Amino acid sequence: MRKVYIAVVLIGFAAIVASHLTSPSSGRAVSPEDFAGACAPCGAPCPSVKK
Repeated sequence: MRKVYIAVVLIGFAAIVASHLTSPSSGRAVSPEDFAGACAPCGAPCPSVKK
């Protein structure tokens, strides 16, 4: 029974890695300059900053 659990975990892990490697990329790398003036790590703008 232990071998079945190990096999299921390994197959699931392989499926996740395969899905990640075959998914399309965003097309470019993200640099810190893309988030200049952002308050949050996700890049959300600061409400107090007016341009």
